[in-house]
Amino acid sequence: MTRSHRIRLAVLSAWLVPASAAYAQSSLTLYGVVDAGIYRLARGATSIGNIQRSYWGIKGMEDLGNGYTALFHLQSRFEIDTGRLEASGGAPLFYGESTVGVKGPFGQLRLGRAMTPMWALDWQFDPWYNFDRVASIAWQIYHPAYRTDPYRNGPLGDYNRANNGVFYDSPAARGWSVHLAANGERSKVPDANGTVESRRGLAAGINYDDGAATFLLSAERNSVNDKTYFVGLAYGSGPTRVMASANLTDLTAASQVFLGESRRRRTSAMLAATHRIGAATFKVGVGRDFQGYGRSGATNYVSAGVSYALSKRTQVYAGLGHARPSSEGSRTNVGMGVNHSF
Repeated sequence: MTRSHRIRLAVLSAWLVPASAAYAQSSLTLYGVVDAGIYRLARGATSIGNIQRSYWGIKGMEDLGNGYTALFHLQSRFEIDTGRLEASGGAPLFYGESTVGVKGPFGQLRLGRAMTPMWALDWQFDPWYNFDRVASIAWQIYHPAYRTDPYRNGPLGDYNRANNGVFYDSPAARGWSVHLAANGERSKVPDANGTVESRRGLAAGINYDDGAATFLLSAERNSVNDKTYFVGLAYGSGPTRVMASANLTDLTAASQVFLGESRRRRTSAMLAATHRIGAATFKVGVGRDFQGYGRSGATNYVSAGVSYALSKRTQVYAGLGHARPSSEGSRTNVGMGVNHSF
């Protein structure tokens, strides 16, 4: 750590805690996931690449004394088949997260770019953690047509992360925690429809987790006044875990035109379960997008898969996902891969 970094941390510490606080140890953690598979989406060509995400990150902290900690988090995503940055949106270097903040008895406060509470916590109700392009129903139906940050990271905006944000996570109390986020800036540059950001994006979530039962209620409004709501419930302390979730998205007229959505309200729901037998975990899910994207009409989904842990860090897996739109032909995804975390 450079001398200028230490000076900044010392100034921050002096503002937050008494001047007599003693500095303690700092730590730096390198982590990530490398994923590769062979898959076929719908009626497309067979491909080799990420089925789940491949990413790496760095987390750092320094004890400021008196229960306070300075921290930062950087995370980047990449395509395993080419080694390039993931092509999502504008593909910034640290697409996953780039934040710095302070943690203390009050909770955790971060500034920068990160997932909003809804997106950061909804993975708890999907057997594939909203993280699998072949089998995850959540990948298809969570928060349909909603964009967290409409003006950044690509022509359509960013669907799950906010730039220039403020993020707060409360301490857990008897399993309950509160999570908040807000955009810190507004763009006055009109989009193709002449729309500008009319307000700051806001997001909130209430989460409960006691090890067996998990519950999430969350709501979000973006900077052009689109809104989305999510509720999820999961239960299971043994080898079997059952999950259920439901979503509602309410779009403005301007967003309907921009996205080509004929309906103001989009709704979806999912029921899923996992079951462990030794090193194998079996997964199944069913879901419905009640309106469907574009001309697809209401769409039913069913998925199944299995993962097998070769070790604590390495697993092999296979999955199958099938979609049946009411106004178009059905489509099937299939794939198998290997995943290693470090």
